[in-house]
Amino acid sequence: MTAMAIPCPPAMRARLIAVAEERQAPDGLILGAQVWNAFTGEIAPGDIALVGDRIAKVGPWTGPRDEATEIIEAADRIAMPGYIEPHTHPWPFVNPLSLGEAALCRGTTALVYDDLQLHLAMGTERQAAITAALSAAALPHVYWVARIASQSRFQAEEDLFSAAAIRRLLEEPHIVGTGEMVRWTDLLDPARSARLLDILEMARRMGKLNDGHTAGASKRRLAALATAGIHCCHEAIDAEDALERLRQGFWVLLRHSSLRQDLPALLPFLKATHFHDRIALTTDGTSETHIERFGYTDHLLRLTLEAGVPAHTAYRLATLNPATLLGLADDLGAVAPGRIADINLLTDLATPRPERVICRGRLVAEQGRLVVPAPSATFPWKATYAGSAPVFPAWPAETFLLPADAPNPFPAAKLVNAAITRETPAPLLARDGGLWPAEQDALVLAVTDRLGGWLTQGVVQNMAPGLEAIATTYSTNGGTLVLGRSPAAMAEALARLARLDGGFAMKAVGGDWADFPLPMAGIHREGGFESAAPAAEAFRQAFERCGYSHSDPRYSLLFLTCDMLPELRAVEAGWLRVKTETILLPSRRMEGNAP
Repeated sequence: MTAMAIPCPPAMRARLIAVAEERQAPDGLILGAQVWNAFTGEIAPGDIALVGDRIAKVGPWTGPRDEATEIIEAADRIAMPGYIEPHTHPWPFVNPLSLGEAALCRGTTALVYDDLQLHLAMGTERQAAITAALSAAALPHVYWVARIASQSRFQAEEDLFSAAAIRRLLEEPHIVGTGEMVRWTDLLDPARSARLLDILEMARRMGKLNDGHTAGASKRRLAALATAGIHCCHEAIDAEDALERLRQGFWVLLRHSSLRQDLPALLPFLKATHFHDRIALTTDGTSETHIERFGYTDHLLRLTLEAGVPAHTAYRLATLNPATLLGLADDLGAVAPGRIADINLLTDLATPRPERVICRGRLVAEQGRLVVPAPSATFPWKATYAGSAPVFPAWPAETFLLPADAPNPFPAAKLVNAAITRETPAPLLARDGGLWPAEQDALVLAVTDRLGGWLTQGVVQNMAPGLEAIATTYSTNGGTLVLGRSPAAMAEALARLARLDGGFAMKAVGGDWADFPLPMAGIHREGGFESAAPAAEAFRQAFERCGYSHSDPRYSLLFLTCDMLPELRAVEAGWLRVKTETILLPSRRMEGNAP
């Protein structure tokens, strides 16, 4: 990849040079630090002279200072580069600003966000404008990757993910590459690969990243995916998986979060390779409550250090390495002259949670709290997202009955964990001219697109035996998902969701309705992390009261509408057996629902 660059005007360069030569006073001085060198691993005493958002000099300062020079006393704290999260997803209870603020308080000064849900909701032009506005407003550095395909090959995508649409996004400086290609088998299928390979090569020629998702790929297929132009993968689940990806030339992102706790199985891989320069840490998205309880990238670093990984190796995995992966190593990832002044002040190497955080040359957080105004509190959310709500069709209860010609017993999707389903037979009984599951805790599923133009139905088991109904816009197809034990409850859930303009509307058997609005395009909330974390926890508890026993209900809901996981999923064409691409119950066209 060609290195990208954060612009630094010539006048700024000239001033940086003057301060580096101690001919002019700096804008800021961090005095008395122990500076960790990302290139050598050395720790040496030194001062850090700042000009604007950049570092002019690292070393003893004997030059001038004036009344405007801001002084930060480091008091022998270790000056560590700000941490970088190279792959994450800012939904649903957090938003791109509030997640960035929470991460920043914990030392992560740069994040790369996936754009899929915004892209599905907005289309190319609106998404480009909104992501640019969010990146410009954010306190940390916020970048994006642009998906090149949906998470279902049955979803019409020729226009939304065309080469021209992706090029338009990649031309934006805040978009650093293409997003994870979850349908990686399409890259190897001559009948499906032409458009995708064209986009990957276009991104490569533009000097941008091609993010990967190679879950379950064999050695032979990993080689083919590397040849296709994929740069990195976060889907290794053990040391051998990670080592094989590195052998093939991939960057390996070691994942650990609320959905998957993979680091204990992955970290032994570091002993199997002589080189650690193409390895980085990632959360791959994590829940708000997990962040609040454990931390963010600092938590991954703590686990890595506790596993016995040398500190200099561990910190490289969260600083210079991800900066290099993203093509930003000339600006981020090191406390060094000319770089952006993103600096964590640590008490010692064993404690990755910083006491203070400097981002873009200014002190932004102390003791885990922002000391500057939070952009999420003043961002014009409603104006920016105006007109972005999905269409919520006013379907009567009988719409949700399974058709009389549905398979009986029905091939139901039984959840075996938060993400994976197994096909199991579910007997159906005649009801009001249609069919309905005989088992009381089975849930009928209904999925539609963002305009309510079609309806796919299925049956889900072992999700939440005490759930009466739920309707949500948190789905991988950009539309609406409804689950319920009765047609009437499903219709009521959909009506409540419409009044929220998106989010989650759910009801326990014998309980009251609980509403969790996501009014920003049905994707996320406005406002800050301090309200997002309690809302996320309340949602989790509400699901657990319904008997949910898997790791994270949001992922269970999200993955029901994609076809890259086994075994049964709901897609535009109908209820799908993924492995054989067999439609077990076709979708229905719902005329007159789209505007």
